[in-house]
Amino acid sequence: MTTSTKDLILKELEELLQEEYRRFTWKLRDMGLKEGYKHIPKSQLENAERIDVVDKVIDFYGDDYAVEVTAETLVAINKLDLADRLKRDVQKFALQRLKDDHKSFLKRKFECVSECIAKPGEQSLLNEVFTKVHMTEGEYGELNYKHEVREIEVASKKGRSQVQPINCNNIFIPSEKSPRIRTVLTKGIAGIGKSFSVQKFILDWAAGNDSSGFDFIYIFPFRELNLIKKEISLVELVQLYYPHLKEWEDVSSVDSKVLFIFDGLDESRFELDFASCMKLSDTKTATALDVLLINLIKGDLLLSASLWITSRPAATSYIPSEQISRVTEIQGFEDQQKEEYFRKRFKDQTLTEKIISHMRTLRSLHVMCYVPAFCWIIATVLGHTLGENGNENIPRTLTEVYTHFLLVLLTLQNKKHENREELLKQNQEAILNLGKLAFLNLERNKLIFYEHDLRECGIDIRQSSVYSGVCREIFKEDPTFLKETVYSFIHLTVQEYFAALYVCTSFQNKSLLKKLLFALRRHRLCDVYNNALSKASKSRNGHLDLFLRFLLGLGMENNQTLLKGLLLKTEDNLTDIQKTTKYIKQLIKMNTSPERSLNLFHCLSELNDNSLVEEIKVSLTSGNLSRQKLSSSDYSALAYVLLMSEDELDTLDLSRHLLGDEALLRLMPAARLHKRLITAGIRTEEQYQQALNTLDIKDMIRTVLNKNYNQTHKA
Repeated sequence: MTTSTKDLILKELEELLQEEYRRFTWKLRDMGLKEGYKHIPKSQLENAERIDVVDKVIDFYGDDYAVEVTAETLVAINKLDLADRLKRDVQKFALQRLKDDHKSFLKRKFECVSECIAKPGEQSLLNEVFTKVHMTEGEYGELNYKHEVREIEVASKKGRSQVQPINCNNIFIPSEKSPRIRTVLTKGIAGIGKSFSVQKFILDWAAGNDSSGFDFIYIFPFRELNLIKKEISLVELVQLYYPHLKEWEDVSSVDSKVLFIFDGLDESRFELDFASCMKLSDTKTATALDVLLINLIKGDLLLSASLWITSRPAATSYIPSEQISRVTEIQGFEDQQKEEYFRKRFKDQTLTEKIISHMRTLRSLHVMCYVPAFCWIIATVLGHTLGENGNENIPRTLTEVYTHFLLVLLTLQNKKHENREELLKQNQEAILNLGKLAFLNLERNKLIFYEHDLRECGIDIRQSSVYSGVCREIFKEDPTFLKETVYSFIHLTVQEYFAALYVCTSFQNKSLLKKLLFALRRHRLCDVYNNALSKASKSRNGHLDLFLRFLLGLGMENNQTLLKGLLLKTEDNLTDIQKTTKYIKQLIKMNTSPERSLNLFHCLSELNDNSLVEEIKVSLTSGNLSRQKLSSSDYSALAYVLLMSEDELDTLDLSRHLLGDEALLRLMPAARLHKRLITAGIRTEEQYQQALNTLDIKDMIRTVLNKNYNQTHKA
C-alpha cells in the first residue's frame, strides 16, 4: 500500500493525547498563514475526528503546505519531536516518490528498442532481444595503433582463461585492491555493445533487478553534451535532462547514492585538460561543461558520487589513469552468444540453422560476428537472401555483405516493387551524398555529424522524396532535448563502405575524381588502388584498412553487377585487379609491419586471391612446413592463417625454424595470443630479451622454451 501525505500527518496526530489533540485543533484555527490561504472554520474543527481534521488540512492547504502548517502547529503546542519526525518522514516520502518517478522515466526511455529496418511503430522489448555480451576486467593499458576490426580478430583468438570475466551489474562492487569503486571505465570497439549494456544496466536498476544500491542514475551521452555551449551547473544539467527533477536541487544528498553515466567518450568534442583546469566544488555554480566534467571525474565535485564512462579504446587516454578505479572491456559475443542472437532474431528456426551453418563456413565473417552490430547486419542480409533466394547470390566476402545490406534496405523500403537497378538509379543522389559525407569525415576521423555537416555534403534530410528510406536506415537520428538532431552511420563499417562506394563511383566520373584526395594523373583503376594502398599504409592507427578492403572489393564483378544502376557502367577490371594483386603481394614481401601485412591478406581475400594462404595451409596440413625454408611473405601468411583458424592453440611451436627478428615481428600478432611460444636459436639471455622486445610481449605472461637455451623464461 502506498503511503500518502495524509497517512503521515494522521500518524503524528494519533500520537497526541486527547488534551493535546484539543489544543492542536484550537491552535490550528489561529496560526499565521501564507498570503492567499484561509483558516479552517471553527465549526469544521469542533468535535472533528482526527482523520477528518487531516482531510480538512489537505483540502485547505494542499499536500506540501499542509505538512508545513501541521508541523508549525505541533511546535506551537510544544510537540517538537512529532513535528521533526513528520518533516523527516515527509522528506523521505517525497524522495521515494521522486525515485519512483525517475525510475519510471528511465524505464519508459529504455525498455523498447527499434531496429533501423523495423516497420513504422514496430518496437521490441530490450529484455526480450538483449543477448548478453562478454565483459572482462582489465587494466588501463596503452593505445593499440590498429583498426578496430583487428581487435575483433584478437578477441576471437584469446582464450577466455586469459582474461577475468565480470558481470556488468557487479562493476561497482569493491575488490580487495579497491575498497571503493568510484569511477569505472568500460572500453570496447564500435558496435560491441557498450551503449546496449548501459541501457540494460539502467533497465535492470529501474525494475529493481540489480544489487547496486543506487538511488539515482543519470545518463548523459557525449554526442548530446557536445551541443551545450553555454555555462551550466551540475544541478542545471541534471534538470535539463530530467525535467521531473526540476524542484529538486539536491542532486546528490548525503543520504542518496548517485551514479553518473557518460556514454561515448570517443564522441566527445571537449578538450579535457586535467592539468590546468580550475577547481569547482559547488553543484550550483555554472561553468563550462568541460570544467564541470573534469571536476566531477577528479572528485573535487561530488566525491560521494559514482561515475561510469564508456569509450572506444582510442579515446581512453583522454582521462588520466589515476582517476580510474576499475577498467572493464566488452569483448563481444562468444560463439554460443552469436547463435543465441540469431535464434532470438528469427522465428523460423530452419532459416536460423541455415544462417548459422553458412556463417561457420566463412571464417572471416564468423569472426566479425563477435561484434553485435555486425551480427545485426549479417542477420539482415542472410535473413533476406537465404529466406527469399535460397542459396542464390549468398555473400561470401565482406564487401558483398555490405553491398547486399544496402540492397536489402532499399528493397524493404520499396513500396512500388521496382527492380534493383531501378531502385539504385532512384536513390543514386542520396547514396552518393551519403558517400561523400562518409569519405570526407573518414579522412577527418569523425563519426558523428550535425546539420552543418550534412549541408556541406548537399544533404537536406527534409527532402524525403530524395532520401526516403536511405537516410533513415543508414543513419541513426538521435533527437536531443536541445531540438537538434545528431546523426551517425549505424556502424563505423557502414561509413567505411559508403566512403569506398563514393570513391568507386567517383572513379567513373573523372571530373569528380580530380577533387578527391585520390586525384591521379592516370585514370586507371589500378592507379586508384595503388594510391589507396599507399595512404592506408601511412595511417598510424589503420583507420583506412577496412575502407581499403571495401574499395578493392567493389571493383570485383559480383559487386559491380549488384550495383548496376548506381554505377554509371560496369567494367571489366580483370587486368587492373591482376596488377593490384601482384602489387599487394610485393607489399607483403616488403612490408615488415605485422598489422599492415595482415590487412593486405584481407585485401587479397576481397580480390578472391588466396594463393599465399592456401600454400601455407597445404604445408601445415601435410606436415611439410618444418622442412621448408619460409620467406618473409610465408611468415605473414602463417600469422594470418593462425589468426583465422578456429583452434584456440595453447602453444605455438616454431622450434624447427631458425627465426630472425623479421620473422618474429611478422609472427607477432599470432604469437602474442598463445600462452607458450617454443622457438629455436636463442642461446643467451641477450637473445632472449631481444626476442621478447621484438614480439612486444613484456607485459604478458609468456613462456619461451628452447632446446639450446636450457632455461624456462617467463615475461
